[in-house]
Amino acid sequence: MPRPVQILIERHLTSEDISLRIKSLEKDTKVLKRLYFIKYRYEGYSVEKAAQLVCVSHNTAYIWQRRWNEFGYEGLIPKYAGGKPSKLSDNLSLPV
Repeated sequence: MPRPVQILIERHLTSEDISLRIKSLEKDTKVLKRLYFIKYRYEGYSVEKAAQLVCVSHNTAYIWQRRWNEFGYEGLIPKYAGGKPSKLSDNLSLPV
C-alpha cells in the first residue's frame, strides 16, 4: 500500500504567535470554568455541588468563591507568577 501524500501546511502565523494564542485561550477557558462555578452558586447550588458540576475539588471551589467575594471578576483570572524556569528552549524547530 503506498504512503499517503503529505499535504503542506500554510504558515499564516509564527510558532511563537500560535503558542501565545494557545496560552490566551487556555487562560480564557479557565476563567470560563470559574464563571460557570459562580453561576451555579448564584442559582443556589452548594459549593460542593457547584464544584462537582465543573469538575473541581471543593477546596478549589472555596478558593474561587473567596477570590470572587474579595475581587469580583478580576479574582477569577489566573495569576501565573514565579515557578521553575522551563528547561525547553524558546527556539524549537520541528522536523521537516
